[in-house]
Amino acid sequence: MSLKKLVLILIIGSVVLFSGCAGMNDNTDGNDTTGTGENVVENGDIVTLDYTLMYENGTVVETSVEEVAEENDNIEQSREPLEFEVGSQQMIAGINEGVLGMSEDEQKTLTLPPEEAFGPYREDLVQSMTIEEYQNATNSNTTPEQGEQIMTQMGPITVSDVNETHITIDANSPFAGKTVVFDITISSIEKGGGTQNNGEMPEGEELPEQ
Repeated sequence: MSLKKLVLILIIGSVVLFSGCAGMNDNTDGNDTTGTGENVVENGDIVTLDYTLMYENGTVVETSVEEVAEENDNIEQSREPLEFEVGSQQMIAGINEGVLGMSEDEQKTLTLPPEEAFGPYREDLVQSMTIEEYQNATNSNTTPEQGEQIMTQMGPITVSDVNETHITIDANSPFAGKTVVFDITISSIEKGGGTQNNGEMPEGEELPEQ
């Protein structure tokens, strides 16, 4: 099945449009704060963590921390804390590996290259479709604007270009091909019972929204 056909199937009847952008070495920047608990994170545990996602230049793009959101003009991308099973495919590899051995209330800053975060930028995930095809798929008479995102079960698909007859859609994560920085703090650890797979995120998926 072509990407265009897959995208059309995903967006039929279930799209929401909105503007805006939305594995690992122990890459820390020296800002770790050691937790006081003896309960440490292992594969298979369910953890909840507060996070702030930044570009390498320090620009904040997402956070679950209210104070950080306020300091950054209540950024649109503010989220709830992340909850996931460590080592599962729910989370990107860099965070899966980065939380291992951490304890409750411990803070760590992770600098993740693309292969440990949201993957490389893939040109094959950029496709063009006619405006008519888009309107038929969404059962609407509207034309999306450049920069809007189509929310699907596979994650956001960005409308990267619009002209009189066609739109170009980009299924890459907004962070694909970029080194990103996560500031994380473990809020809770629920002990699990098993070791999971390699923790790589399925193709086309990104950090889950909460």
